[in-house]
Amino acid sequence: MPEFNLKLYSGFDVHSQIGLVRGIVEKIENKDDTVIVLPNAENIVPLLSEIHDVIDRYNISVGYPLRRSSLYSLFKLMFRCQFSRKERKYYTNDYLKVLRHPFVKNFDLCEDSRVIRILVHKIEEILTGQHKTSLSGNIFIDPDELLALDAVYELTLDMTKRLGINSSKDEIHGALASIHDLMFKSWEDADSFERFSACLVGFLDIAVKKSFLKNFPLNINIASRMYDIGKELSTITFREELLGKDEIFRVFDSKVSKEIVAFSGSPLSGLQILGLFETRSLNFENVIVLDTNEGVLPNLRIHEPLIPREVKIGLGLDRLEVDEEIQRYQFMRLISSAKNVHLVYQESKEKEKSRFVEELVWEKQKKLNELKKIDVMHAGFNIKMNTVKRSVRKTRDIVEYLRNYTYSASSINTYLRNPLEFYYNYVLGLREKENLLLDPEARHVGTFIHELLEEAFKPFLGKKPIVDAKFKKYFLELFHKSFESKFEGSMGADSFLLRSVLEERLNRFILNEEVSDERRVDEILCLEKRFNDEIPLSGGNIKFKYIVDRIDKMQDGTIMLVDYKTGSIDQMPKAMGGIGSLSLSRQAIRETVVSFQVPLYYYLMTKEFKGHEVNVGLYNLRTLKISKFIKAGEMDPSMVNDNFLRPLDFIVAEILNPAIDFVEDESLLYH
Repeated sequence: MPEFNLKLYSGFDVHSQIGLVRGIVEKIENKDDTVIVLPNAENIVPLLSEIHDVIDRYNISVGYPLRRSSLYSLFKLMFRCQFSRKERKYYTNDYLKVLRHPFVKNFDLCEDSRVIRILVHKIEEILTGQHKTSLSGNIFIDPDELLALDAVYELTLDMTKRLGINSSKDEIHGALASIHDLMFKSWEDADSFERFSACLVGFLDIAVKKSFLKNFPLNINIASRMYDIGKELSTITFREELLGKDEIFRVFDSKVSKEIVAFSGSPLSGLQILGLFETRSLNFENVIVLDTNEGVLPNLRIHEPLIPREVKIGLGLDRLEVDEEIQRYQFMRLISSAKNVHLVYQESKEKEKSRFVEELVWEKQKKLNELKKIDVMHAGFNIKMNTVKRSVRKTRDIVEYLRNYTYSASSINTYLRNPLEFYYNYVLGLREKENLLLDPEARHVGTFIHELLEEAFKPFLGKKPIVDAKFKKYFLELFHKSFESKFEGSMGADSFLLRSVLEERLNRFILNEEVSDERRVDEILCLEKRFNDEIPLSGGNIKFKYIVDRIDKMQDGTIMLVDYKTGSIDQMPKAMGGIGSLSLSRQAIRETVVSFQVPLYYYLMTKEFKGHEVNVGLYNLRTLKISKFIKAGEMDPSMVNDNFLRPLDFIVAEILNPAIDFVEDESLLYH
């Protein structure tokens, strides 16, 4: 066996292998006499990204699979749009994926190329519901309806104006119409190879001229190969036969899967990056081979589409053995001429090292005359936990802003939970963007139910609610009408289960309103009403706002504020009697008061309805249980308010204290 220094390396995925290669390359002095062999050419991009800053010169002579190109990924997205299309309407998520592709967002269809990127972002905001229009949240979209929507141009022009970009509605309209024709409409009639080929070549003509495709040599090579495939498909004998689009794409996909685009280069200087067969007749001092795993090295095609393997073996044509011997020869010849050989493989439950590596290990063990385990360097990364609290210092402007801010129970509760989150949400105004194209979340369902109940009980405002057969019929019709407008456009057939669950729960709610002894209502005083108030605290009068779901006058004379809960219930304060003597700290208040929502509601009620017995109840629409804040005769209202205003004053004072930063809560550091 030839003499060379063999070293083995084990990674746990592609990127850990490449990390090992980087470490090997850094230690090699003579990089001009070094080769990195890639049996799997798909890993060329992550390899170059990792090692480009540790080598001065390198040459690539390896084929790159056409299916891995970004141009092919755009074709796949456009074809998927055709498969999911319903008549003239496109599935909105697929439509947006095409528009978000880098090639499309950078098409040079306007005088300033930035206009297209702005246009795409504004269309996405409209369709996902960040800007409400008649098309927001629709599960399918007609491109012509979008083209006629004024909001598209108003929002785009508003942004271009703010960025100092000159554009016009006509220019944007023309660009969007071109995108629709090029990416969507032209493919609708591609039901034969002749038409498909015409669409493919037409698209590539525009892409080469109007995108950054021409700026990158590899992309030009890919586009050139796509041209060749298009022309080849246009000359087949059955090119005019009408076929299904899925069949046409399957043939195209099969053709592309076998295509390789070559990097052009010369193996004369610098570190070489080659495929296994590109190394033939070449010798190197240092050889690094990636992906030395079974299934990659050797790479054998077991399934032959035309002739079964058993038939070939019967005819004495066992191609597998021939292919394996060819690859074995190329591999062994390359490493036999080297001084240093570094073999890197991935080790996991699904993958094992190549039979060629096992053979080398066995030969080395035989030479040493002992079954000694060969040393393997394993990939590892040192991870240091950052336990430093993130914090934001309060400036004079922030403090002044917070003094004049109108607080809510939610904002105070957010500060209790995490001061840094309070800063992000209520000082910077950062919120998670809404996306109506996703399945509705609990908050969307909660908003729907609140709006439905407000509309249903509005005729009884200032009156005694009468829940009879007429009202039940009206309520059910209103529910179905509201549900269709709110959810069916974005959920389609998937809305059936949600509709059934909500209908059953709301029917039980209406029945409870009719028969429950706890719901003896004489008059509905308020529905979804907004209140503004000022609370005198040590730092001055602090503004608060409240949105109240419902206020009822009960048969026993009590004024009851009802807060509907469709999900998790804001917990009631614990140990109400001990809150007055509570040792004040944010942690202690969070654990004892839990939430300021109910105490603040109660404080509001005592001011709005002086001389009346008042209470607050959390109405769980799942269990139909009403949790009341004050039990009969439990505590004097003024004492209740005093007990809770003390910890509220402490929290607001801390918010306004410039010496106390907005810090991340300790309990969230390791989450």
